[in-house]
Amino acid sequence: MIADYTEAPVCHIDDLADGDLKEVRVGDTDVLLARANGQFYALHPKCSHYQGPLAKGLLNGHRLVCPWHNACFDIRDGHRLEAPALNGLPTHEVRIEGDQVFVRLTTDKESLENPMSAPDTANSETYVIIGSGGAGAFAAEGIREGGFTGKIVMLTASGEAPYDRPNCSKDYLQGEAPDEWMALRPEEFYKSYGIEIRTNQPVTALNPITKQIELASGEIIGYDKALLCTGGKPNKLPAVDLALKGVYTLRSLHDSQTLRDLGKQGKRVVIVGSSFIGLEGAMSLRKLGSEVDVVGPETTPFEKILGARIGRVIQGWHEAAGIRFHLGRRLDHLEGEETVNAVVLDNGERLPADFVLIGAGVKPRTDFLKGIPVEKDGGVRTDEYLKITDGLYAAGDIVHYPTSDGIQRIEHWKVAGQQGHVAGLNMAGKETPYQMAPFFWTNQQGKRINYVGHTTQVDDILYDGNPETDESFLAFYVQNNQIKAVAGLKRDQDIIAIRELMQAGKMPSVEAARNGIKWVDELKKA
Repeated sequence: MIADYTEAPVCHIDDLADGDLKEVRVGDTDVLLARANGQFYALHPKCSHYQGPLAKGLLNGHRLVCPWHNACFDIRDGHRLEAPALNGLPTHEVRIEGDQVFVRLTTDKESLENPMSAPDTANSETYVIIGSGGAGAFAAEGIREGGFTGKIVMLTASGEAPYDRPNCSKDYLQGEAPDEWMALRPEEFYKSYGIEIRTNQPVTALNPITKQIELASGEIIGYDKALLCTGGKPNKLPAVDLALKGVYTLRSLHDSQTLRDLGKQGKRVVIVGSSFIGLEGAMSLRKLGSEVDVVGPETTPFEKILGARIGRVIQGWHEAAGIRFHLGRRLDHLEGEETVNAVVLDNGERLPADFVLIGAGVKPRTDFLKGIPVEKDGGVRTDEYLKITDGLYAAGDIVHYPTSDGIQRIEHWKVAGQQGHVAGLNMAGKETPYQMAPFFWTNQQGKRINYVGHTTQVDDILYDGNPETDESFLAFYVQNNQIKAVAGLKRDQDIIAIRELMQAGKMPSVEAARNGIKWVDELKKA
């Protein structure tokens, strides 16, 4: 343990202005120093999610945002405010003597659990979570953070407790992340907080009137409140013969393990779908030594989301790594007697394949619901508190939720995690509206692109920086003469500032962006 007398002067009072962050050293320990409203705070300097350098993040009031994946913490107590971080940050004591700032080390921990209630056997209420993805994991903790002491049961068709699903297409698939990294929490954590995780338990029906859930085994479970966070199931392609061996999707830890084993054998893989998951999978399998062909109906990857210019740049990154593209093409059929051996495209081109990865998107997994209206895509609609009806809530990929721009449904990990946390708080009686600006990230050939906001159509794209030649840039997506979304490469602080402005409803005009606004300065003025 750190000796409780380890203390050192770290700076002068005037060295930091309000909103500034600085990494300092106390003895042999790195510490993040922050100043807000004239007060100094000292915290662990690395994000509890992926150890991102918080000094390169941004401080907005007391909100500290990580530069990598926009996890958010309160500098006053270190508590985690937003996903994807599960834990908060340990804090250290700060004192002022004359014009010097001193930090006294009080802990050697690297992360801190948010305060949660312990289970109480005297409380007979049962809350059920259906799904063990990011939404389910954060919801279980949100319920306990909100003060609920009754029984929590998590039902999942998966064979695993909650794990780091975004990593399934990235480092884990590449063999760079060991199995022990993947679980979000150790088994002992869930036991200590009375969160019962029942794996391999597919749900076949839920009746909101009787408040009963039926499992594939025939077992019936009653609930007082329940949360739906079942995520998506892969879209089926008519041209794919499901009886053929060697055809895979990438939606689970098991999928990633299977594909990783195949990828290490230097086999030929055809990926059908040039989506984020498709191209992250292509990147990872290529790094393992596979020969990779990507087939997609678009003429440019990500053109609808990121625009043609950025799409072509990303395609170039992959081509430089040896990945071959067949764009503007669709799958006609697969060849093979028992096991696939080739993919035939709609122009007759034949691509040899030892295995095939289908990345054709997903649809909400809600076919077990009884008496609950669903949207055209199979999702469910909630109010701003993520509530569907009495005692029933939803979070994650299946949710159509209200915003100032209308109803949205977003399929991203941070969104799912934060919705789960908010839904859990609401189930526990803490009325908390969900108001986060959507955010996601993707890793394309080692380059992280962050994206904030949401747009249903793009009328124009403005650029700060040149995607084709510059190492960093921002792209502003304009709809109805408003900036509705922004993508960035190596512009982490700008993306944070933009997301904070979006969440506050204070986004500047298109003209301001066109004139080269300084986003961090704009946030400080807001």
